[in-house]
Amino acid sequence: MRVISRTPFIEAQKRFPNERDAIQGVYLLLKSLNVKTPLELKQYFPNLDRFKYRARWWCIDIGGNKIRLLAFIEFSMGHCYIKHIISHTEYDKLTDYYRRNRA
Repeated sequence: MRVISRTPFIEAQKRFPNERDAIQGVYLLLKSLNVKTPLELKQYFPNLDRFKYRARWWCIDIGGNKIRLLAFIEFSMGHCYIKHIISHTEYDKLTDYYRRNRA
């Protein structure tokens, strides 16, 4: 899968130094995968969930649910656009925002 930018991972490693290895591991795994469906991706990330307030956005837990990655994934193209890597508390606030401001 082509991860369009590594920058969100680098920034997240600075924000969450205790989860640095887990964040790096997710980046390397995503980059190495060649999956065509969410079901295939779920084999590598069992906690994968659809983010229901945006089309084709997916949520992956990092570090035992301490951090959440939100990404727009275009499975047919093999592209992964990282939208947010945030704490669980920030995720709750963001979910509320997107729930109120549906696109």
